Amino acid sequence: MGIKDNGEKKPTTVLMGLQEPAKYKDQKIGHYKHNPLIEALPDIFTKQQVVDYLRNAPSFNQEELSEPPEIRLHLIQQIKHAFMQPLPIHLELQEKISLMIRTGYLGRNPVSPLYARQFSVGIHNILKGAYDENKGNIIGNRSTASSFAFIGISGIGKSTAIENILLLYPQVIIHTDYEHNGLSTGYLNQIVWLVIECPFNGSRGTLCKNFFEAVDSILGTNYYYKFVKPRMNESDLIDKMAHVAALHCIGVLVFDEIQRMKKGEEGELTMNFFVEIHNKLGVPLIFVGTYKAIDLFSPLLANARRASAMGAKFFDRMEKDKKWEFFMNQLWKFQWLKEPIPLTKEMNELFYKETLGITDLVVNLFMQAQYLTISLGKEQLTEKIVKKAAENNLKLLKPMLTALRAGDPQKLKKFDDLKPDWIGVDSYIKAIPEDIKLEGAISKEHEKAISDAKEFVQYISLAQNLGLTRKEAVDLVSKLLDEENDIKDNHLFNKKIAERVLSENEPLRAKKKRKHFTNDSYLHVIGLKAIKEKKPLIEELKKVNVIAPFNEFLG
Repeated sequence: MGIKDNGEKKPTTVLMGLQEPAKYKDQKIGHYKHNPLIEALPDIFTKQQVVDYLRNAPSFNQEELSEPPEIRLHLIQQIKHAFMQPLPIHLELQEKISLMIRTGYLGRNPVSPLYARQFSVGIHNILKGAYDENKGNIIGNRSTASSFAFIGISGIGKSTAIENILLLYPQVIIHTDYEHNGLSTGYLNQIVWLVIECPFNGSRGTLCKNFFEAVDSILGTNYYYKFVKPRMNESDLIDKMAHVAALHCIGVLVFDEIQRMKKGEEGELTMNFFVEIHNKLGVPLIFVGTYKAIDLFSPLLANARRASAMGAKFFDRMEKDKKWEFFMNQLWKFQWLKEPIPLTKEMNELFYKETLGITDLVVNLFMQAQYLTISLGKEQLTEKIVKKAAENNLKLLKPMLTALRAGDPQKLKKFDDLKPDWIGVDSYIKAIPEDIKLEGAISKEHEKAISDAKEFVQYISLAQNLGLTRKEAVDLVSKLLDEENDIKDNHLFNKKIAERVLSENEPLRAKKKRKHFTNDSYLHVIGLKAIKEKKPLIEELKKVNVIAPFNEFLG
């Protein structure tokens, strides 16, 4: 349901999945045990299972080729809705979502005293409260959730990919009789996943209303009428939304068409809202949108290295590589023409030239070319017919495709849904390097940023090996990178990290013992001795051969 201008509801589309009673399974992974939210999930899928579950194809048999044209036109239409060929990106997404749901539930076990306590304290108070020294919320619960953005070119199949993967899991699991350590879930409708489409007006208030409508559609509840009142302020709506999300233990919350949300100061408020839901309630979030969404995330980039747990997957048009060849060979099987032809090298090149590897355009052109063939009284695809179909059906997209084909940044700025701002993407990659995946043609354009991001991760690893916590390492490396405008010698930068760890951070190291670094006290003494005697730190480390990786990193 949606809202009309007069305040009445109008029908909207909500992705609906299966609802089933809980069936608890023994867990092979120790920290997943005794958590009903995890034990009731399907077993962890293998890659082959994911391929088998996601692969979809139209019903096709040779006898249909003798059907009259009117029938075959309808058969061709099946391709649009029934063709789904899993690619490596789909397998990676499924693994990501599987981990997000399960690890997100680690900090939200309904048979834990903290589950009931959050409602007695009040979700509103938790959202408004601060963090403790261990990054826990005001009741001491620490979020185990992660989040990521799935950003890509229009027509590439982002929403379809996410939805098909979510549908591998039940949407609602009904718990009635789970008990552990004297605590029971009672009656609980667990929402494993929920997709919310962002409103065209970019309003957070409308987004909250869409959330209540979606939950009501799925569970048959009346949260909308209970919580949405005339002239109700946005803050109250957000609090109620967070309450319902906590009450039903939402496994992952997906915000689709995120680029519709307002930018600038309003966008910053929106992202702050999302961050609070994610951090303080532990609800994993997935943001799906076009390249316009990068502007919405930009306020986070300044602190992304230090605070943000958000990863990103950029899903661009296919390159003309083995993945493209595989995709085309699978699609090419569905010719409802009396004289089907094999996929030739020339035809393959033509389809890529006309669509530039944008999957939605590829499928559309393949269908339209068959329609045109039949309407002309022909029964065989030709390059001339494919070109004519492209001219007729991709006419409105021609300026965008021409700009994309030319690769001219100035022309591409006119079509920000088709192509991202290069600087923006580079900033994003460098800011959150450890969970960035670039799929498709975009990866070649950002090789330098990817290389810089990998170096950033290596620097952090060195700082951690020297005894810093993850947060301390990120802070230190970020500070050094800000001081160094142009890093040409990685070995020299590694030395700077080591020296800074044992000098500038010495008071912190003396105060807090690092459990994950067994030689910490020994290294502490060596560092102090080197500083006191004004001897080169690196040489002192080499002399005592503290840990093997130093030879590699510090050379």
